Amino acid sequence: MQSGGKLRIFRGEFFVFWAAGLLGVGGCRSFEEEVVKNEQRALHFSGTVNGVPPAATPLAPAGEIFFTCDHDLDLYELLDLAFDRNPSTRVAWHQITSALAQKTKADSAFYPHVAASLNAGRSEQLGGKGPDGKHLTTSIASTVYPQVEISYSLFKFGAHRESSAAALGALKAANFQFNHALQQVAYRVNLAYFGLNAAIAIVRASEQNLEDAKVALDAAKNRHQSGLASKQDSLKAQAAYSAAAFELEHSRSAVESARARLAQAIGIRVSDQLRVVADGGEEIPDLGSVERLIGEALELRQDMWAKREALEAKRHNLNARQCDRYPEVVAGLRASRKKVQHVPGMYNNFEAYVGLKWDIFDGHLKMAEQLMAHEDMKIAGQQLKAQAVDIASEVWEYFYALKSAVQKLGSAEEAERSALEAFRYTREAYGSGLSSFTDLSTSQSALSNARKQLIFAKNDLSVSRVNLAYCAGKILEQ
Repeated sequence: MQSGGKLRIFRGEFFVFWAAGLLGVGGCRSFEEEVVKNEQRALHFSGTVNGVPPAATPLAPAGEIFFTCDHDLDLYELLDLAFDRNPSTRVAWHQITSALAQKTKADSAFYPHVAASLNAGRSEQLGGKGPDGKHLTTSIASTVYPQVEISYSLFKFGAHRESSAAALGALKAANFQFNHALQQVAYRVNLAYFGLNAAIAIVRASEQNLEDAKVALDAAKNRHQSGLASKQDSLKAQAAYSAAAFELEHSRSAVESARARLAQAIGIRVSDQLRVVADGGEEIPDLGSVERLIGEALELRQDMWAKREALEAKRHNLNARQCDRYPEVVAGLRASRKKVQHVPGMYNNFEAYVGLKWDIFDGHLKMAEQLMAHEDMKIAGQQLKAQAVDIASEVWEYFYALKSAVQKLGSAEEAERSALEAFRYTREAYGSGLSSFTDLSTSQSALSNARKQLIFAKNDLSVSRVNLAYCAGKILEQ
């Protein structure tokens, strides 16, 4: 945890891939080279945090689900491991690469298109019928006809520019979605990490409860043997000890369930080698104003930026569809050469042209595409509004949940101290005959509940911090 008591506690690398700067669509590099450059830039997504080495690449082989480790992992190591292994981060990365290809496809309209063809044929000319009633062949000729054509769109009322802008918006949205996918992975890993820590703490509390039950059982046996207590006290103490042993085994099983959930959040196969460093305690965060947090969330949330860019892409796509309804001015150069067998010489043909292409009627195809683009833009706008409302509600809910968790932690700590002191006093009083076994059993049960309540309060505070940091867009902020 970062010192200072701020809400910005979940460290990591907070970044935005502006893949528009990675495009290099000048026609000099192949698409494969662009993908390789993107993968190389992925190395920047996880810098060294607290001495933890960065993940190699978010595109590690999909078969790497097994995990081995010779030491306990802290939260930052778990996050690096999750960024490297979790399939959702790889899916988001491949979506960026796909969006990059869509941008390259849209920009192809700005370049001339070169096409070549080669036609070869054989012709046979028939004459009149001969004496046998069959047609007489008068000539047979083989023809080779190669042709090269260069065409270029000179003007289309901005349709190509708008299509390129729409693809760029979709690419930016994919980048923001990649960031959000990392935040989601970090969110799930944080929750699973604190869940495992809480389960381990419950085991330790259950072990203490078992020790306390053993003390109560020994005291009841000693008093019974000395004739100061009835057999009933010993039986009750034995039942309490057995119940504490049962609770301990149940809590140990819960640890393995929590370990499995952590492995699932990371994206690896669960193993007993997945061990974590115990959480060092919770700091009281400086919450500030809920309205300020809502405003920051609307600016920091990567899914909000993704929806903004998606809306902008839909707007450009609508403009492109509107421009598609106008004519297109094209220019080109066509060259061909024709050779006929048994005919001397070559037939060369060169043709340069400027033309106007206009689909006057296409069965309402372009009108339907424009209507679809318009409705897609409206849908994206409403989704953006709905997202803003949801974020404000989430921040509000988790802000007050965190404030409540801070107060509950203080109450739970005080309750645990009081219950421990009461148990020690009652145990001594029972040993000296100043209290009954019922008093001892009641104080022991109250201490057991207070220990668990304190663990739950600490976990509630951790989870509330994670929830608020995630919905405020700060889950990976340094």
